Amino acid sequence: MKKAFFALIWLVLALALLARSEVTLDVKLNFFGPAEGEKGGPGVATSFYLKSLVQRNLQVAFSPQALLAELRKTFNAADVSLLASGDLRWRSGGSSSVTQVVQIDGRDYALILTPRPKPGAVNFKVGVVEERGKDSVKNVLLDTEIVLPDGEVAMLGFRDSREQNYFIALYIQGRDEAFGKDSVRLAAGKKPKLIKKVNPVYPDEAVKSRIQGVVVLEAVIDEMGKVQEIRTVTSAAPMLDKAATEALQQWEYAPFEMDGRCRRVMFTVTIRFRLDEKKKDAMGALARLEDSQKPKLIKKIDPTYPQAALEHKLEGVVVLEVKINELGKVTDMRDVSSTSPTLKQAAIEAVRQWEYEPYIVDGKAKPVVFTVTVTFALK
Repeated sequence: MKKAFFALIWLVLALALLARSEVTLDVKLNFFGPAEGEKGGPGVATSFYLKSLVQRNLQVAFSPQALLAELRKTFNAADVSLLASGDLRWRSGGSSSVTQVVQIDGRDYALILTPRPKPGAVNFKVGVVEERGKDSVKNVLLDTEIVLPDGEVAMLGFRDSREQNYFIALYIQGRDEAFGKDSVRLAAGKKPKLIKKVNPVYPDEAVKSRIQGVVVLEAVIDEMGKVQEIRTVTSAAPMLDKAATEALQQWEYAPFEMDGRCRRVMFTVTIRFRLDEKKKDAMGALARLEDSQKPKLIKKIDPTYPQAALEHKLEGVVVLEVKINELGKVTDMRDVSSTSPTLKQAAIEAVRQWEYEPYIVDGKAKPVVFTVTVTFALK
């Protein structure tokens, strides 16, 4: 039975990247298929069916009743029932994958998950291998990748050669993370004062290859304002991520005081790598500004915390790229990084109402582009 999943583990091993900090994930898994007693039962699967038939992230309670109701409503899957469930635990630094084996009508179905945690979400490599018959014939039924934000449920479906439907539901029911432990997450507007900044060195290879982009990092500083931990939230390219991290390690901040004492805090830092600064960018603005160059915000509307996110205790960071016109009005936006579509939409609805002082260059107001970070944190 163990042999059933060895082949797929080798397939996903090359893509399995471990988190840089210690992370423990508790994953709840449900496996749905043809209801017991259905005519024909589970069919013979073949290696022809290699990709997910359906995939969707849902904000529903993770219970068999709620999930079955969602399957019937969203996927029109009326004739399925819960075949198996499991609680899986994955730790960074250990095995790259966790597995759950389901036995149906003499066949073993090995469900294999390879997580890659990131702030507010987990990237999963998901595979299903079937072993059947006396000769232990192995077939790969599912081999795909998904992004599962914290607080949401991922539902993946696949089909066997008899047109029988199966569904896997995944939910992150617990996350124990060493990064930023015992620190306070700060909103974008409450960052500590930067007192020493070292600009990143643009890698020669990136210049030659004309590689540009935005790197969003999450940093933890101690009570003295020293940077202690860094991780990447949004990657531009590995070489740019490395350059940004090496620069940020040298930054220093004023100690952050809260309730009368200096605290260990966590916040996001955006570092931009760009070439040909004088050319207009894709959003049509003449200048793309660093955080320290942003115009003064004169009207701010706080985002409304989505009710669904509150119910699921969903936190996260949304980074937007914003364009303002000569009057300081927000005219365009694009998503740079977000941990949840729900939080992203709430951030966009708020930021589009913000107003800034006009950005003046050589005595004239100019349209400019800069990044805005919106943090959703439960109190």
